[in-house]
Parts: sequence; C-alpha cells; structure tokens
Amino acid sequence: MVYNNLFQALEKIEQAATEDASNTKYGFNVFSILRRDDEEVGLHSKFLAALLSPTGSHGMDAFQKLFIDQVLNVAVETQKWERLPLCPNQPYMCRTEVAITNSGRIDIVLKNHENIIVIENKIHAYDQEKQLQRYYEACKNMGYASENIYILYLNKYGDPVSAYGRGKLEDIDFVQISYKEDIVNWLDACIAEAKPYPHIEQTLLQYRRLVGKLTGDTRSAKMKQAHIELLYQKENFKLAHELSESFVSFQIDLQRKVWEGLQEALKAKGYTFEFCDKKLQVCDFRVAVKHYYKPRNSSKLYGIRCKIGTTKAYDIHCFIQVNENIYYGMTISQNTMRLQYPNSLIDLASGINNSYPNGRMSESKWFLGVNILPNTPINFKKPSNLYKLVDKDDRERWIEQTTNEIVSFIESVKSLGLIDVQSATHTPHSIA
Repeated sequence: MVYNNLFQALEKIEQAATEDASNTKYGFNVFSILRRDDEEVGLHSKFLAALLSPTGSHGMDAFQKLFIDQVLNVAVETQKWERLPLCPNQPYMCRTEVAITNSGRIDIVLKNHENIIVIENKIHAYDQEKQLQRYYEACKNMGYASENIYILYLNKYGDPVSAYGRGKLEDIDFVQISYKEDIVNWLDACIAEAKPYPHIEQTLLQYRRLVGKLTGDTRSAKMKQAHIELLYQKENFKLAHELSESFVSFQIDLQRKVWEGLQEALKAKGYTFEFCDKKLQVCDFRVAVKHYYKPRNSSKLYGIRCKIGTTKAYDIHCFIQVNENIYYGMTISQNTMRLQYPNSLIDLASGINNSYPNGRMSESKWFLGVNILPNTPINFKKPSNLYKLVDKDDRERWIEQTTNEIVSFIESVKSLGLIDVQSATHTPHSIA
C-alpha cells in the first residue's frame, strides 16, 4: 500500500508535467520550427557557437566563462586528459565550420594567442577517418603546442569515439562530453545567468527543452523539484531507496530478456546464435550478464555468435557483441579461437566496408571491415536509453527490427561470394 501511494504521487507529478508540456506555450519552439531537431551544423553547432562567442548578439561573455569552468575544466579534472585547467576569464574568439587545409571542417573553434579549443559535434553523423587526429595536427600546424590544444568530442550521451575517428590520438589528448549531462548542466547555468534578460532566458529554455527531447530527458526543472519535495515526505525516501536496491537486478533481468529475444528471433530466421565471450568461447550466460554491472569488472565484452561459413581455412562468424552499446559485425576464428583477420582476408573486409560505408571501422581487425550499431542503438550503461525496452511490446519491436537488420547484414556479406556458406553449421542449443 505504501508503495502504491508513492507511485500515485509520482503519477500525479508526471501528469502535471505532461499537461505543462502539451500546453501551447511550451510546445512552441522556434528551433523545431526553423530546423530539424537533430540538425548538427545548421542548428546545434551554430547555436552553441553563438552562445560561446563573447561578441554574440546576446552581449554576454558569461556563457563562454561558464563553459570553460563547468564543462572543459570539469573534464580536465575527471578524465584522463593531460591538460591544465583554463582560466575562465581569459576571452576566446569563437567560430563555427572552420575549414582546415586537407583536414575538413571543424564544427566549433575557440582560440586566442595561447590556447585553441576544438569541439567536434556529433548528433547522428558517423566518425570520419582519423578525424580527431587531423584536427589535432591542424592545430599544431597553426603553431599551437600540444599542451595548448584542447579537443572535445561531443555527442548525445558521451559515447566513445571510434578508433576510426580518433586515429592515433591517445586518451590523454582529448575528452568526450555529452549533451545529456555536460551541455544540459551548462545550459542550466546559462539560463540562471540570463534571468535578468527574459528574451535570452526564454531562448535558452527553448533550446534546453530541445536538447532534453533529443536525449530522452524531458523532465523540467519544475518536475525535478517536485520529485525532490516528494522524497522529503513521510517514508518516501526510504521506499525510493529500497526500490533503487533492486535496480541492478532489474537491469540484469532486462538485458537477459534482450539477448534471449534476439536469439529466438534470429533462430526463427534460420540462424542459431550461441552465447560466448569476446574470444568466441561459449560461456555462462547468467554469470556474464551479472558481472557486467559490477563496477570493477574489467571486461564487459561478450555476446552471441553464429558461424556463417568458411574461407581460406578460417571460420567466419556473425558476432553480436556488447561493450556499452550492442553492435554487430563479422569476425573470424581458427581452431575455435577468435583471431584478428590477416591481410589475406582484406578483400572480404573491404567488401563489407564498401557495403556498409557508415559502419564503424575496426582498425584493430577484430571485426572484418566494420562493426555496426543498430538503427535504434541500445546502450546498457545508460538507464534512460533502456526506456524503449522496458515495455514488452516496445522490446519485441526493437528485437524484430534489429533482427531484420542483422539478417540483412548476413545476407549482404554472403552475397559477396567470398565465403563458402555450405560449410556453415547451425546447431540447436538451449539458452543457459
């Protein structure tokens, strides 16, 4: 009964927030009217650059100072970035879409005589080859010393840049930031700063709501405050804490349901996948998923694999793997042990790469050519990313869609004519 009271109170807060969100005054958003919500260059990079420019039409240098203090310097303190914090009071000129000779265009650049800050902005676009390395080298060619080059890789959830996109840069040479946390926190600080100027404040609020929509966090500050006040009432905090104790168990159970659903759906399409570790060795399904959520677990790489065929004495497998995201591709083994593919299979790797030019390049050669994120990516390390899987019908739709994508990928690889598919074996199995 006490839990029911808590859920009913939460439902009322959610209902009030939904009514507020559906109100015309909140539904009106100039950004959505003029541009697509996810337009990187024409909307997000331009608007962020406008805020970061001390000479922007808003007439405020506080936004740039807040970004350096609350985003860049926080990244210096919390990530492996070997850079010193920057003084927020030192001004930087800001430009967007900066053309670099033989290196493409940098989304946002802040620079002065001493330091240069590069922001690579990703909403949906894939990494370009050696993108961050090229920007780093371009900055050095401008005369900036390595320790004065600050590269920030920005995307919705802070997902890691691919090896294909980072090139030879090490973790100490750049940081990864997110719209969901870093940009949202910065925007909240900017909104507070702009309170004396309603026209600026309202513009920032509209953009803040747009970012929330993109990242799946549509909770307003009003809603968050209502949650806080609710936790102070009676035994609500105790109840919420007790529920949180079961949260990891829920995540384990949900991830197991996803793997089981994928295996069953793929088997119905004629492909029997077995659960395995990153070396393609059959492993305990229950233990692997349970260990995934242990904070100090050093290896979170596992998945399901199916032998597709053979070529040049190697077995070819479709491997659906999880690190944080679920992704899939082709990998090889010999004598049951997974290998990095040799140069003799470069034609097959190139064929897969050409068929899926937007895939993530696997320079380590564990995947042939590329590995691929589903069209609707799932990151098991981001609880908000799991909303689309909790409801059974939503989960089944995701599994069906992703299964169709994987089967299409397998058939595309087989159609290259470089694999002896007659050697493929599909043996029934039971899920551990």
